[in-house]
Amino acid sequence: MSDVWETCPRCKSDKVVTRSKLFYFLLWFACGGILLWIGLLVFWPMLILGFLFIIVSLFSFMMPRVNRCTDCKHKWKP
Repeated sequence: MSDVWETCPRCKSDKVVTRSKLFYFLLWFACGGILLWIGLLVFWPMLILGFLFIIVSLFSFMMPRVNRCTDCKHKWKP
């Protein structure tokens, strides 16, 4: 949940999830790691894509925090 309790501005639901910079970093980094393993074991061009995902994960710390309603999927900045 959010640090400050906030309802969805669209549907007024209280089921709000806050996605932080760490969430996006871990998401991109994990995808990059999986693609690296696929590249090593199965299809070598995936190595390039895996390295790109890991580089993008470093830039994910510049993304703002985002609130997302789990009912209507509306996103907004807190």
